[in-house]
Amino acid sequence: MMPAINENSCEFCFIDINVDNHRSNLALTAAFVDATDSRYGFSSKDLRKLGGSELSRLSDLMSMDHEWSCKLPPNHEATAKLPPHGGRIVFRLYWDIAPLACENFATLCTNGGNSLDLSTSGKKPKSAPVGECGKELTYRNSKIHRVVPKFIIQGGDFVFGNGSGGESIYNGKKFKDERAGLGLKHDRAGILSMGNSGKNSNTSQFFITLDKTPQCDGKHVVFGEVVSGMEIIRAVESFGSSSGEPSVTIQITDCGAYTPLWTPGAGSWYDRPDSESYTGITPEFMIRPRVGILAPTKQVANKFESALREYASTLLMVADDIEGGDDVIIQAALTPLREFSLDLIVASPACAGFLASMDIPSSWIEATRKLHRESTLPCKETVFLVSKPVDSLRTILNCSWIGKRPGWVLSGSFV
Repeated sequence: MMPAINENSCEFCFIDINVDNHRSNLALTAAFVDATDSRYGFSSKDLRKLGGSELSRLSDLMSMDHEWSCKLPPNHEATAKLPPHGGRIVFRLYWDIAPLACENFATLCTNGGNSLDLSTSGKKPKSAPVGECGKELTYRNSKIHRVVPKFIIQGGDFVFGNGSGGESIYNGKKFKDERAGLGLKHDRAGILSMGNSGKNSNTSQFFITLDKTPQCDGKHVVFGEVVSGMEIIRAVESFGSSSGEPSVTIQITDCGAYTPLWTPGAGSWYDRPDSESYTGITPEFMIRPRVGILAPTKQVANKFESALREYASTLLMVADDIEGGDDVIIQAALTPLREFSLDLIVASPACAGFLASMDIPSSWIEATRKLHRESTLPCKETVFLVSKPVDSLRTILNCSWIGKRPGWVLSGSFV
């Protein structure tokens, strides 16, 4: 029996963003390395294991190779690394405020509910049901069609892909504005709201605010907020224009329900060449740990950020900049952990004393109860870590719960 789509199964949802065909370009480079490792003497058939000097040669080798040069798009530069900010954006939905909008969004994120069954995670997703428009009712493979810097990014038109279409799950009909959602303010970046063409005209389009947008207040239904992934949203913003037309293609390649402690919260897709697969590839999700850095000074925090930038999403918390006593610093670190914005905390040795007063948030305990998998609850020692900046990646890989989770592959695993 398919799980019901409601606030228990879909309190959080995610979308995976692919900017400027990065995923397909990376897959092409991976396939080239896999097929020509003997010809060019690569140290591995796996692109992720190649060294810097080998990576720097790839563009020239691909363009000069008789077999592969014809497969390259114009002005091709070999894409050899995962996206610098990952690609996953996680939302919390306001089911108590706008249940119609939340059910609509969650259903389209979970492909009609077909990706809700946790026992099938990692397997090829089932097709979404077809709507009145003749298109599948899903955000998967749809475009972000509008990006206006300092205003919004907008998507959800899986019918035409240009903002002129869209379809709700309610027999394809437009649904009404929910008064409580209209009453909420677009008062900061990261607000999730319904796109519309006027009063009571909601379909599938949505937008995410990039700043305060008071002109949207009272006209658009607010139904959620960004939990993590603002760095991806800012990266998308950089390709926007005053007209709203993005300068590159921005696509939602995957979407679904985010289940805390079970679904990776950040990362991007890597299509590993696989000769035994019917499609020739096996998609692997490369996880970027969401790490809170607790450091005594900005200088030390920046060293952590530099060491982890390529492999993790970091939130810097500088003790010297947090006004108040130790309790305030501790709560500043625990709050994003409690809200599932972070996966773990790494403290510098100078801040290690704060960790003694921290414990697994009650929200994490409740999340494992909902899963009926209490064994998935990480122990304290794998959530709160102490490390120097230079050792921080190794510490995360070897000592954190996210690094030890069976079946999970971290983007820093191939360093």
